[in-house]
Amino acid sequence: MAERKDTNFEAWIRARYNASPFYIGGHRFEKSQSGLIIIDKGTFELEEAMEIGHMLLSINPVARMSAQIAIWEKNGFLVKGVLVVAILLLMLVILILRR
Repeated sequence: MAERKDTNFEAWIRARYNASPFYIGGHRFEKSQSGLIIIDKGTFELEEAMEIGHMLLSINPVARMSAQIAIWEKNGFLVKGVLVVAILLLMLVILILRR
């Protein structure tokens, strides 16, 4: 099954123009007019998008998680998440020190 999806993804990525988005593992791949690939609102070069697509189609959970982190990094979610965790940890440290 993964091989068929991989073949469909390859065909989609190599097509000159494709108005319809391609979904892999809940992630939306779209082509921009400038030739870039947009994955979940993050902009990727063609080679990066191909690599992420292959990683998402992999049976290896580490590869899929790495692709997820790359997508989060490009669309800004990773920075926001780390910032929220840092603020929560700072609040915890302050509460512990006030006792």
